[in-house]
Amino acid sequence: MFTQIEGNIYTIPVALVGNPLKELNCYVIKDDERSLVIDTGFRMNECYTALTEGLAELGIDMNRADIFLTHLHADHTGLAPEIATPDTRVYITHEDGGRILYRLRAGFIDTGAEYREQGFPEEELLHLNDAPSMKYTMNKFLSFTYVSDGDELTYGGRRLQVIETPGHTPGHACLYDRENKIMFLGDHVLFNITPNITTWPNFRDPLGHYVHSLMDISIYDVRLPLPGHRAVSGTMAERIGAIIEHHGARIREMLDILDANPGMTPYELSGRMTWRVRGKSSAWSDFPLSQKWFAVGETAAHLEYLLCRGRVKRKFDGRVWHYSTD
Repeated sequence: MFTQIEGNIYTIPVALVGNPLKELNCYVIKDDERSLVIDTGFRMNECYTALTEGLAELGIDMNRADIFLTHLHADHTGLAPEIATPDTRVYITHEDGGRILYRLRAGFIDTGAEYREQGFPEEELLHLNDAPSMKYTMNKFLSFTYVSDGDELTYGGRRLQVIETPGHTPGHACLYDRENKIMFLGDHVLFNITPNITTWPNFRDPLGHYVHSLMDISIYDVRLPLPGHRAVSGTMAERIGAIIEHHGARIREMLDILDANPGMTPYELSGRMTWRVRGKSSAWSDFPLSQKWFAVGETAAHLEYLLCRGRVKRKFDGRVWHYSTD
């Protein structure tokens, strides 16, 4: 199944079964000479079926098509090795591509060290590698073609500028069709949900980078924003403003909680925060474990933002970090 968006731009909805994101918007720029597929879906059977059937209906031959991966997350990259042929170029930034290849070379299994330091109980850490981001990530090597900020790709008569937007991941990137005022956003700007910002090894202050990246793309004239998930509502400018305000409100809530409860771990602080799951407020005790990884990671990213700016302090007790405002 596919939907024509405009001209030679199409979207294939790739169902993310059992995931609150619901679907990935895989975009295709179709051309008789060489097409471009933007993002792929999890490495799971349901995603593979949806993606390959959509590509077949569109008449896309992957021997004459390339792939652009906006960022390293498994719901955007997992199927790339499954659909790529030896003639397919797979574009990604060096930062995110390098992290994928490092995991593959290391045969990476997350031991939970970072999550343990954030205060996760051991019984929950036992299920860490059951998370979709671990189970459904790519498991085959690819030869990436690395792109950088300002690079230009041409597909289907469209000149596409690469815009690096670090934050959601260290090497996230968008594509901008300046002539037609279209931007392929990946997960940098989502309209019905807020992109998750979490901590990363060797990537300091992800929230600071993310806000800076939002400001960077706010200067572009975008008539048609194309996000990686869900639909579009309102304008880019309105949504960027709302996302920045969302993070400001979250930071203010964190500081109020820490003022009243100094010495909390990120896990404990997350349990006091206001969260919405599937559009409804949810008590921490009822929070799905699969979503706790994201919630605590986001709390940790906000605490790192505050730590970098001298608004909080932290102490390590030999196992867990504790934060306070004094």
